[in-house]
Amino acid sequence: MDMQIGPDILVSGFLQPVPDLTPTIPSVQETSAIDPTISPYESSIIFFYKTWDPYGAFSNFSLHPIQMPDENEELVTWSSVEHYYQAQKFVGVSDLVAKSCIEKLKCAKSPEEAARIGRRIQRQQPNLVRPDWESIKIDVMYRALKCKFTTYPYLNSLLLSTAGSVIVEGSPHDLFWGGGRDGEGLNYLGRLLMKLRSELLGDSSTSQKSLLPQTSENN
Repeated sequence: MDMQIGPDILVSGFLQPVPDLTPTIPSVQETSAIDPTISPYESSIIFFYKTWDPYGAFSNFSLHPIQMPDENEELVTWSSVEHYYQAQKFVGVSDLVAKSCIEKLKCAKSPEEAARIGRRIQRQQPNLVRPDWESIKIDVMYRALKCKFTTYPYLNSLLLSTAGSVIVEGSPHDLFWGGGRDGEGLNYLGRLLMKLRSELLGDSSTSQKSLLPQTSENN
């Protein structure tokens, strides 16, 4: 019996594809805008995909709970970035089914399950998806990533340790968030991580400067 292998099976981790990736690297101007620490002609490339990879903690499927404000500005705990991201597709929709979808996603047993549920509902019941989703999803992802990497010192240090490198999500089938199988992907998850890294490096530099003894011309 032949088994059909679909994207959800690949994402779930039941199979471990080994993609031959030639990642899409932004142009020189775009790279500098994303993260000034990167030298486009000399930078190494760091791939991540599965949570058990050396940089697997960069994955949205890593089990690092985050607390994000809801519509009433009350903090809600989500089991992973993926749980939160998928649920945001249905926030603000005045439909009881959409509200039940959010609860179902919040209670999903794993990030993989949350991804399958969210994608299936979006595909089968597009009327439940908030109308502005395509225009805000990058910002939603960035806020979730920022919460994750500022909540856990280890993750913060891991991200900062990649300074000067290009970060690529090595998904062979996600051409928006990942690098794609042949480098045709837009790698937006990698780009957001590099943008966040640049922001955190700036904060770190400012913090270190504030710890230096202040000098005065009168001293």
